[in-house]
Amino acid sequence: MNKFEQLKQDKDGLDVYDALMRATAEGWEILDEDDVARLKWYGLYPHNSKDGHFMLRTKVVQGVLTGDQAELFADLADEYAHGYLDCTTRQCIQLHWIRLEQVPDILHRFAEVGLTTLGACGDITRNVVGCTLAGIAHDQVADGQAVADSIHRRFLGNREYSNLPRKFKISVTGCAEDCARGLINDVALSGAVAVDGTPGFNLRVGGGLSSHPRFARWVDVWVSEQQATDVVEQVVAIFRDSQENRKSRGKARIKFLVDRLGPEAFRDELERRCGFELEPGAQAAPDLRGHDHIGVTPQADGRHSAVGLCVPVGRVTGARFREVARLAREYGSADGQVRLTHQQNVLIPWVANERVEALLAEPLPRDELPAEPPLFTRGLQTCTGKEFCGLAKVHTKERAREIARFLDTNVRPNGHGDDLRVHFAGCSSSCAQHQIADIGIEGVLKKVDGEFVEAMDIRIGGHLGPQPKFGDVVVRRVPHWDLNETLLRIFDLYEQSHADGETFAAFAARTETGWWSERLVPEPVEA
Repeated sequence: MNKFEQLKQDKDGLDVYDALMRATAEGWEILDEDDVARLKWYGLYPHNSKDGHFMLRTKVVQGVLTGDQAELFADLADEYAHGYLDCTTRQCIQLHWIRLEQVPDILHRFAEVGLTTLGACGDITRNVVGCTLAGIAHDQVADGQAVADSIHRRFLGNREYSNLPRKFKISVTGCAEDCARGLINDVALSGAVAVDGTPGFNLRVGGGLSSHPRFARWVDVWVSEQQATDVVEQVVAIFRDSQENRKSRGKARIKFLVDRLGPEAFRDELERRCGFELEPGAQAAPDLRGHDHIGVTPQADGRHSAVGLCVPVGRVTGARFREVARLAREYGSADGQVRLTHQQNVLIPWVANERVEALLAEPLPRDELPAEPPLFTRGLQTCTGKEFCGLAKVHTKERAREIARFLDTNVRPNGHGDDLRVHFAGCSSSCAQHQIADIGIEGVLKKVDGEFVEAMDIRIGGHLGPQPKFGDVVVRRVPHWDLNETLLRIFDLYEQSHADGETFAAFAARTETGWWSERLVPEPVEA
């Protein structure tokens, strides 16, 4: 039994609460190594400095915040987190620089506004993600938001599912676009209508990134809105009970279980556990891409619009987030609703159409969190990086800002496509989802003159959609001082070689990995 399985067997992650509360009074040093690991079940990760500072992640189901909740995050950022917060790729909020003695106050204030950190990290079901515009826009065929809330409640604090082999990620979208990136989730429900007209969802299982990426597999199952929570629970139960998945931490995700069983056998086991005959998958053709919703999107009622604001590299000050909440109250819904996206941005829904221009003229959406950002600022996505994470090989946040500024200054947008994505991950874990980006950057180390320096592997051609693909590595271990020029070279090659009207994504899809690699190898220096 590996050490992670042993610590969970010795004490359930949910049972660390008493030790956490003692540590808030007596100091983090009283916690043993195993209890520090169990703090993840309450959303707490120690900074890589191991000096008593923690990251605190909060669940936000499908990214929907009230104005009160958004304002609280801004307040906590200013009071405890050095004045800023991070938006994540799972529609959550992370606060850094938290000390354990501050946690009781934070948790109390979260509870007052209906927020929780329970299950935000650890080997447990994580935040349930979904369409950023659920219920208000797109061609919605099923109520994904209600189903996501139901799934969230089913698993929250549920000790039957608090010791899984690894983390478990769930995506629920009721819209035809499936914009929650379901293909890279452990379980994905995407809106689909049965032959008899009943609204529901197609089920996919076994997606995930990191060192062994997989797209979620079609298992030929359709579920109604009423069945969805029960069926997802049985999928999680299959995963929980798989002892094979507990042998190796590196192969503990459900994607490996689906690899071993195959989709048909997995379906058979799921049907056996559900206790009723599962309906075959419904005919549907969602684009499965994952849209960013930046800018103005008309809502389904025809009278309102949603306005998406770009949060560069997903990091925003408390003051600016408070201003988002103010604008949401002034221009949006009565409760000041704010929504978080999968691309680390924010969105203000329910803006009356006649007030959209006035909102866009406000300083925040005009300049600071732009509703019309430059191409590369818009599409850049990053993880926490070496600043706080012990797994990361390189710094990401500030370097990503530099990359965006450089590319927006030096690359002339000319047919690249409106949604060109550059993702920057600090390591192979792919928290920045660099494997599905048009250009994915992964931090590595390279030995130069006897010392290790920050370097990057670069992938090209990743994308979701009807024919999804993980990006291929085209050049390895680019030293950090050569990264900007290498990226510029990539876009120069595109400009010189693409067909008329061909976007970067389309060009990358038809271009062999070797073509890029041959042209990106540094030219030898003449003696």
